[in-house]
Formats: sequence, structure tokens, C-alpha cells
Amino acid sequence: MNLAKAFLPEAVEVLGKFYKIHTGHSFWFRFSQLLNEDKLFLHDADFLYDGEIPEDRQAGFDALCKFFYEKKEIPRGEGGENILDYDIDAELLYAGILQCYGIDLFDEQYHWHKVRAMIVGLHGTKLNEVFGIRSWSDTKNKEAMKLKREWALPEKENKEAIDFFDKFGA
Repeated sequence: MNLAKAFLPEAVEVLGKFYKIHTGHSFWFRFSQLLNEDKLFLHDADFLYDGEIPEDRQAGFDALCKFFYEKKEIPRGEGGENILDYDIDAELLYAGILQCYGIDLFDEQYHWHKVRAMIVGLHGTKLNEVFGIRSWSDTKNKEAMKLKREWALPEKENKEAIDFFDKFGA
């Protein structure tokens, strides 16, 4: 999010040309679900475009990912553990935003970058508690490690490794 600009982006740039996109949060929560699917085709993200779709689907997909993720330099976490899944944590996200800001995400669409900023700014919610549990690193505290296992996000299975082990009985 760039506060020096007077508006939030409504398009992505692909190979020097701008393409209008849907910026409402529900579109981008759906995009996050797509990113977690086993098979993803570049045209699966076409629903994000509001009109013309780039011919170079790979470059278009890369631009959509850049809009979705928007790289940040801080905070710098150790280990890079993922502590949020937009799909699994949907109820906690909804409740946290409602609790903190009084905003019901089902009442209207909010720009994806606004919703991401609200998530970053959450405080005093169950989701914040879960973030703390998921990022716990003191392996000597057995109760904390038990909670961490209970609240851990599922690890993505490596299909190639599973096929290899199944094939060779390893």
C-alpha cells in the first residue's frame, strides 16, 4: 500500500499495458484458495480481470500475484513459517475484522489492499492469539508446543515425493 498515492490500484501492469482488475476482497480470498490447489492453470485466474485479459497469461498471472502479495520488508521473521491461511482462518479473520473495526466483510466489498492492511493491524483478537501460538519457538515448553501442533497449518504435501515413496516403497 502506497500512502503517497491518492488512490489504490485498480489495474495490473502486464508487459507495459494496464489491465483493469476486480479489487474486492472476495475475489482475492478466492484467488488464495486457487493458489493452494494441487493443479492450477493460468486461465483459472481470469475471473480477476474486469474486461480484457492479457495474451501472455504467465506475465498476467505474475502481475496478479504481485498485486496479491505486495512484498514487504518488515517484519522479518525467523524461519519464514507461514502463520496465516486465508481459507483455514476465514472465521478468525472475519471475526477479528468485525471485532477490531466493526466491519462486516459480507456487507460490502473492500479493496484487497485495505483488507490486508486491516489484517496486519488486528490486535487483541483470537487470530492474534493463534498467530502467537503458530510462531512459538520454545521447544522446552511442552504445553506451548502442544498448542502449536493443535493450531498448526497443514503442511503442503509434496506430490512428487509421495509418488516416489509409493513407487519405491521407501
